[in-house]
Amino acid sequence: MRDKILTFLRDHDNNRYRLKDLIQRLKIRPRERQKFKTILEDMVKEGVICLDKDNRYSVPKKSGVVEGKLVVVQKGFGFVITDDEQPDIFISRNNLRDAIHGDRVRVQLFRQRNVSRLRGRIVEVVERKTSRFIGTVTKEKNQFWLTITPVTPARGIRVVKTKGIDLKSNLTVVAEVVEWGTSRSPIVVTVKSIIGDSDDPENDFRIILEKYEFRAEFPHEVVNYCKRFSEATIKNELSKRKDLRSLKTCTIDPLEARDFDDALSIEKTRDGYVLYVHIADVSHFVTVGSPLDREAFKRSNSVYFTEGVVNMLPEVLAADLCSLKPEVDRLAMTAKITLDKNVKVLTVKVFPSVIRNDCRFTYQEVEDILKQQRSHRFLPELNILGQISRALFEQRSEWGSIDFDIPEPIFTLGEGGIPREIRPSERLRSHRIVEECMLLANRLVAEHYSRQDGKDVPFVFRIHEKPKPENVEQFIQLIRRLRLPIELKHDPSTSKGMREILASLEDSPFKGLLESVALRTMMKAKYSVTPHGHFGLAFHRYTHFTSPIRRYPDLMVHRLIKTRHYRQKKEKDAELIQVLQAGVDMANEMELRALEAEREYTKIKQLRWLNERIGESYTGIISGVIQIGFFVELEESLVEGLVHIDTLEEDEYYFDEDNYCLRGRGLKSIYQLGDTVKVRVQSVSFEKLRANFVLAD
Repeated sequence: MRDKILTFLRDHDNNRYRLKDLIQRLKIRPRERQKFKTILEDMVKEGVICLDKDNRYSVPKKSGVVEGKLVVVQKGFGFVITDDEQPDIFISRNNLRDAIHGDRVRVQLFRQRNVSRLRGRIVEVVERKTSRFIGTVTKEKNQFWLTITPVTPARGIRVVKTKGIDLKSNLTVVAEVVEWGTSRSPIVVTVKSIIGDSDDPENDFRIILEKYEFRAEFPHEVVNYCKRFSEATIKNELSKRKDLRSLKTCTIDPLEARDFDDALSIEKTRDGYVLYVHIADVSHFVTVGSPLDREAFKRSNSVYFTEGVVNMLPEVLAADLCSLKPEVDRLAMTAKITLDKNVKVLTVKVFPSVIRNDCRFTYQEVEDILKQQRSHRFLPELNILGQISRALFEQRSEWGSIDFDIPEPIFTLGEGGIPREIRPSERLRSHRIVEECMLLANRLVAEHYSRQDGKDVPFVFRIHEKPKPENVEQFIQLIRRLRLPIELKHDPSTSKGMREILASLEDSPFKGLLESVALRTMMKAKYSVTPHGHFGLAFHRYTHFTSPIRRYPDLMVHRLIKTRHYRQKKEKDAELIQVLQAGVDMANEMELRALEAEREYTKIKQLRWLNERIGESYTGIISGVIQIGFFVELEESLVEGLVHIDTLEEDEYYFDEDNYCLRGRGLKSIYQLGDTVKVRVQSVSFEKLRANFVLAD
C-alpha cells in the first residue's frame, strides 16, 4: 500500500490530494481505510510524503529548489514558509547563508528519510525584505554595531561612521545598507538619521513609527487636495439625499475618541422595530484615483497607540468633515433594518443620507444611564437598543458564534512616557449594543449586496477560515490534561462545536487563559473577494462596512453599494475583481503590519512599567510552558515574563511536552499551564522584549 501511495503521488507530483480523494483515486475498500489512514500518518512522520496546511497530501520536492519567506527566531535558526502551503522548511544557523529575517529566498531541500520535518539550505536570496534598518547602536573595540529586532544576524551589522553624525551607544537610528557582506562577514550600514536615546521612553512612539514606516503627516499633494472640502461641500449635497435629521440619533464611543464612524437611531413600531445604522460617507470625499484615494489605499487603515494615531485620512476629514460629530449635519450611508417583535430581520436597505447626531455618548455614560435608569432624553431608545442587542447576541449564540472576552492592557501614561498604571480593559453592556448593531449591519450588507439576481457579483468580504483539525485536537487535549470537563455534542472543528467547548469553560479559573489559546488555535481573519464565510462569527457571508474613516475595505464596500444599481456588464466583472483584489491584498498586508506595531508598542510600554518595579512581587498565572521555563502573566497589569528553569533550585526540572508542564525529577513537583504563582521582577531586556521573573516564594 505504501508503494501504491508513493507511486500515485509521484506520478501526479504537481497536484495535492485530500484524504477522501486518495481513497477514491486509489480505490481503497472500506475495510482497508483505517489501515490506509495509519500508513499515511506514518509516511508523513517519516517525511516520505507531505501534509500541507489544508490537509492535502503530496510528494515533497526533495531534489528540487523551492521558494518562500524566511522567518528567523531569536535562537538563530529559521523556517522558510512556502507559497504553495507545503510544510515549513527548517533552516539551521549554518545553512542561512547571507539571508536575514523576512527575506524571500530559494531553498535546496535535503534528501532525507525518517524525519518529521523538511530541512534545507538557502542557495539564493531572491528579494531583500528591506535595505533599511531601525536599531540600537552598541560599541565594541572601537567599532560601532547595530542591534535590530526580532533578531540580529549572527554575522552582525557594522555601522561605519557617517559625516555629521556623532555616534554613541544606546542611540536608536535609521540605517541604510551599503554592503550585504557574506555568510561570514557582517552587513555594513551607514546612519541616515538619529531617532533618539533608546533608553528614553519618550522616544518609544517615534521608534515604532520609524521601524514600521508609518507617517503621521500627509504628503503636500494630499493636504492641498483636501482644501477643496468644507462645510459647504456637505451643504451642497443635502438636497440629493434621504433627509434623516429628524431622527433621534446618537453615537457611543470611547472617551478619548476623536473620529466617529457610526451612529444609531431606533424606532419602535406596532410590529417591531426599525434600526438605523448610520455610517460616515467617506466615499463622497475620497473619490477613486484621487491623490487622497491613493494615499488612503497605501495606508489601508488607521493605527492606534496610546501616544497618538496614524490616520488613514487627514484630520480635516477623519475628525471633522467625515466624522459624525454632534449638532452638525453630516453625510452618511444608512442601513435601514426592519425587525419584527422577536428581532428577526424583515428588510434591509442601504442608501445615502444626511443625519444630525443629537448626542455624543461615551461607553461609560451609556452604562451609567442603563444601570441606574436615570432620567435622560435618550433613556427609552437606549433601553430598546439594549433589548435588541441581547436578542441579537442570543441569535448569534444559537448559530454557533464565538464570543471572546479577552481583556487588553490600557495604559495611563505618566511623565516621561512611562505608564503609571496598566489595567485590563472592561467590557460593558454599552459595548455590546454597538458591537451587535455593527455585526448585524456588516452581515446584512454582505448577504444583500454581494448577490444580484441570484448570482454572486464582485464584492469585498471579511473571512475567517476554519482552524486546522490538528490544532483543534491539540486544544482539546490541553483541556483534558488540565482535567476540565467538556461535553462534545457537535464537531469541535465547527463554530458551534468550538463555542460549546468555550461555554463549558465559562466558570473555570482557566477561562481567560484558554480563550487566548483558542484564539491562537484559529486562523487569522482577513479580507477576500471570495465568500469563504466567517468561522468565529458563524456567518456565511460577512463584510466590513461600518468603519470607512479608518479602514479602506469599508470604503470599497461603500463604493460597491453606491454603484450596484449601475450594474456593469459581466465582461467588466473580471476587471473590477482585479481592482478589488489589489485593495484586499494591500489591506491584509497593512493590517498585519499595524498589528505587529501595536503589539510591539504595547510590549515596550509594559516593560517600561516593569522596569520601574524591579524587585517587586506580583501574583500571576502560568500562561505558557517551554523547554527553558514558563511564562507568567501578572493578574492586574497583563504583563508577561519568563521564569527560567535554571532559577527553580528546589528540584531538577524537565519539560513534559505532553502535559504542558515542568516536572521535578526528585520531589515530583509540577509547574503547569494555568497554575497561580507569585513572582518577583528580576530584570527587563528591551533588546529581547522580555521580562525575567523568579518565584517569590
